[in-house]
Amino acid sequence: MNRLSRRSCLGLAGSAAIAVGLQPRPLFAMMDDLPAQWVFGEVHVTKVLDVVQPFDAARAYPGEPIEAFTQHADWLPPWFYDPSAQAIILSFHSYLVQTRHLTMIVDTCWGEDTPQRQRQVHGKWLENLAATGVRPEDIDLVTCTHFHADHVGWNTRLQDGRWVPTFPRAKHLFSRIELEALEAGINAGKTSSSTYDRSILPILETGQVLRLDGVHEVTDGVRIVPSPGHSPGHQHIEIDSQGERAVLSGDILHNPIEVRHPEWIKVFDEDKQAAYEQRLRFLDTHTDVDVTVLAAHFAGPTAGHIRSRSDGRVFRPLLRR
Repeated sequence: MNRLSRRSCLGLAGSAAIAVGLQPRPLFAMMDDLPAQWVFGEVHVTKVLDVVQPFDAARAYPGEPIEAFTQHADWLPPWFYDPSAQAIILSFHSYLVQTRHLTMIVDTCWGEDTPQRQRQVHGKWLENLAATGVRPEDIDLVTCTHFHADHVGWNTRLQDGRWVPTFPRAKHLFSRIELEALEAGINAGKTSSSTYDRSILPILETGQVLRLDGVHEVTDGVRIVPSPGHSPGHQHIEIDSQGERAVLSGDILHNPIEVRHPEWIKVFDEDKQAAYEQRLRFLDTHTDVDVTVLAAHFAGPTAGHIRSRSDGRVFRPLLRR
């Protein structure tokens, strides 16, 4: 289905909802009802959705010329920007990576019974994982691109008043730098320990953690690569199987506007200069090449390619699921 016909269908759905007296759902939310799946050689990747929410663009990019969003109406709406609300669209999702040899979760979203979750629209992350046919006990590996609360929440779940691992068999692949930076911030009183206490420490106490230093080869065709900037030990995942390539970019990118404006400063980045330099390297490496980009917060079709055109780079989503 091409872009025009997909948008037309969404418009008809919204009109039908109004006709029967229902509150129409945002177009970006309607695009995230079904899990997205991709195959790269022998590696299968499935998006496991938690929630999709708008976020004020001016808050996300303080001091930047937000009116620039209106110049990109041909490729940002409806999945990545809501012009009426002047809001970027953030999808919170995990990636389920499956090969012949293992099943891995990349990032674990918000989790349950947390202060962050109580302020969020409640998603159905566990139900969406179950819909893939995978149970928590089937997971062999878990890796978090970084330790921000929206990427580690389902590492654990509350059981009889205690935080216990959600994935009882899984080895957790954590960046040593990310872990040490978080612990140093807590010890210095600069960082709250709440996320660490709920989502990191219970895993450490089980001994189910492998601390990563540098590039880590997970299995044939899948590797974890350091990409610091957004956080001290941020890492992304590269897939190269039978000549087909993809990259799970984590929070190097939050919204496709950054493809056009990598110089924009984001409120989300811990080291803003390092994050900009990392973002620019990533874009230079992945523009006009046959590598599918799957970011941690791109809504709608999620996957796509970075392409150059006469007026600058754009993100072209893959519309087939």
